[in-house]
Formats: sequence, C-alpha cells, structure tokens
Amino acid sequence: MGPINWPAVVLSPVLMQAIALVWYGPLFGGLPPFALFQANMQPGAGPVRSALGGLILLALPALMIGHALARIGPETLALKPWLYWMQTGGIAAFFIVPALWLNHARLGQGRRVALVEAGYWLVSFLAMGTVFWALG
Repeated sequence: MGPINWPAVVLSPVLMQAIALVWYGPLFGGLPPFALFQANMQPGAGPVRSALGGLILLALPALMIGHALARIGPETLALKPWLYWMQTGGIAAFFIVPALWLNHARLGQGRRVALVEAGYWLVSFLAMGTVFWALG
C-alpha cells in the first residue's frame, strides 16, 4: 500500500463544493446545494455553516478514495492512470446515483431534480479523480 495523497484529499472537497456552486447556480439554478444543511440551520447562523458542513461531508468520500487509491499503489496507478476515474466514477455511477434515484422516487420528486443531482455527483467524483491524478 502506498501513502495517502493528503493534498488531494484536502483539495477534492473544495473543488466539489465549487462545482456545486456552479452546478446548482448558473447551470441548473433553483436547486440549492446541500439544502439539508440550509434547512436545518438555526436562524441567523448564515451560509458559512452550510458550506463548512458540505466540505466536511465531502471530505469523507475523498478520504475513502485516497485510501482506495493508496491500496492500488503508485506503481500501478502510474501504469494505469485510468484507474483514477474508474474508481471515482464507478463509485458515483454504481453506488451514489442509484441511491439518489431510489431516494428521489421514494420522495416523489421529479425526474429533473434526480437528473441534476445524479449529474452533479458523477461530475464531482470524476473531478475528484482528476485531482488525485494531477497531484499523484
């Protein structure tokens, strides 16, 4: 097992949060990023708590990806760089997106909301793979 790429673990959630601001703002406005935090904030808490909560939660998959890529090892990743995107995109496409679709169906939310959410997670996880590749 190689070392965990800590700079990528720290930078990935920041990039994912930045993607969320663009994704849920100019691209697909009307859906607030990380609405769970915003809905549960105490009055007067401000948006910083929401952004910080989002960063903390986004750091968890970044840490897990960092560990998984360290288990693969730098030698293998150097020979097979597509594994960065296979790992991150695979987790998004085969775990997160189906869970989102099931949750949106259960809540009776529209297909547009599910597509926007699924797209965000797939794009942001592929961006995480790019960060690990670039800093690897």
